[in-house]
Amino acid sequence: MNIIAATFFSILPQRYREHFTDYEIPPMGCVLSGCLQSLSCLYLLIRNYYPFMRERLALISDSVYYSAARKRGTTGVMGLGTIFMFEYFIHITTILLLFFMVEGLVRIVAAVVSGESVPTLPLKLAAIAQTRFEAAKKERALGERIRDVVESLDGTDSIRIASCRPKPWTQLTTISHDGALFELASEQKSTPPRPFVYILRRKPPTAVIRGIYPYHPDEVLQPAASVNS
Repeated sequence: MNIIAATFFSILPQRYREHFTDYEIPPMGCVLSGCLQSLSCLYLLIRNYYPFMRERLALISDSVYYSAARKRGTTGVMGLGTIFMFEYFIHITTILLLFFMVEGLVRIVAAVVSGESVPTLPLKLAAIAQTRFEAAKKERALGERIRDVVESLDGTDSIRIASCRPKPWTQLTTISHDGALFELASEQKSTPPRPFVYILRRKPPTAVIRGIYPYHPDEVLQPAASVNS
């Protein structure tokens, strides 16, 4: 991947990166991006500091200077500068610049130590919020959560499961239900409120079991605990 493109894409979360490229972001892209981020923020901090101090010092009358000098000498005059410096560092713009400067250093360390391209936090939070919003929208579109209907198919060892939510099952999934092991035979579409239909057949005793999914008809009543971005 072009190093300039990698530098830009490294600030994006995976959700947004995949719109631009299918390739992994090389760590060097994140290192360069972090360096540019930290150095540019440091430059802005220094550039903004001197005009701010000149503006604040210009607002102080001569009488305040003389009073501070008489009472505390040079220390008193320097104390005024310290107060203004503190004021500068609690400005929202300064805080943001400091945050992004430190974030750039963190991204550099992550890329060097673990080879991970860490995105910038605001875009990461935006991706998480968008993912959760879309998940909530999809959840509402599927309707109310109701108990699955499980039926035995006459003359076979198979069962039919009608559900209001899709299952994560594949042909390799071993499903445990009511003391028996099943495997996915087919999937079908039906009408609401249970549009997802699964036909499970009894798993042969000699079949390979790669992991067991314990199934209960009430499991669909519990929404997913978390959403990944």
